[in-house]
Amino acid sequence: MHTIIKIAVVSVLALFAIVGVVSISKAEGTSIFFDNGKIALTAPVHSGYTNHFTYGEGQKDYNFSLSTDGSEARMGSKYQRFELRDGDCFPMDGWNDCENDRERFEFSSRPRQKPVGQKCYFYSLKITPNFFDVHPTNTDLGQVHQIGGPEGKAGGLKSFPPLIQIGAKKGKLVFKWHKLSGNPKNVRDKTVERTFAKLKELKSKWTDVSFCLDFENHKMIGWLNGEKKFQIDENPIFFEPKEIYFKYGIYRSFLSKYKKRRKTDEMPTQVVFYDEIRTGNTIEEVDTNFNPALLPID
Repeated sequence: MHTIIKIAVVSVLALFAIVGVVSISKAEGTSIFFDNGKIALTAPVHSGYTNHFTYGEGQKDYNFSLSTDGSEARMGSKYQRFELRDGDCFPMDGWNDCENDRERFEFSSRPRQKPVGQKCYFYSLKITPNFFDVHPTNTDLGQVHQIGGPEGKAGGLKSFPPLIQIGAKKGKLVFKWHKLSGNPKNVRDKTVERTFAKLKELKSKWTDVSFCLDFENHKMIGWLNGEKKFQIDENPIFFEPKEIYFKYGIYRSFLSKYKKRRKTDEMPTQVVFYDEIRTGNTIEEVDTNFNPALLPID
């Protein structure tokens, strides 16, 4: 019998009032803890990460669960389930998704990284049979963001552009590189896209997504299940940020575009599963298709 570890937010917050913040920073595996009332995860050292933190307050119990059903995991004994429903927007320090046409449940991974040498990322992804593509609203299922980088506007709203977004768009899973130029206080943002796969190929089965950003040799390469899908021979950055960091989960932006096109006031529910979230300096350090000896991220 397997176990689903769910978060009953109301009960948890009541517990905090009594015992305070729980910390499991020394845990060797993937475990849930709480950071100032917000859901967080520890990560095993061999994943390349130490922790994954969520954004905002008021998350719902259905937004995230950690399963220990090894028969359903990509590897090992644990995997993660994300669910985003209409209205799942949460306020955070200096920002409110609800006021900015966005919804999300995402983890932000630590430690952050310096944009030097080569940085590689890997995760396994699975979507439900009824996963709904909400294009022209953006649905991002993995991002590389930056700290201390340029800023600008997107859709008339203040924006701190990411470097990379892995998104569900027009029936495809796409790699989106933000090719930034111009004034660092009001950048020009040209999106360069490459296709990983059709979304229907990800339904009800694990799919391995990996990519490397080579800041030294000026190139980006993406793989799907170990098969090379594209290479972009350009420097990932034009402006050098202080640090970069990985994010994963479900993030929807510009909700009004979908609602206007569909003539509806509600967004559909989306469910996505994740496993084996890794980072390293080479593809062999992160991708089990290149290195089957890698340990499971449990």
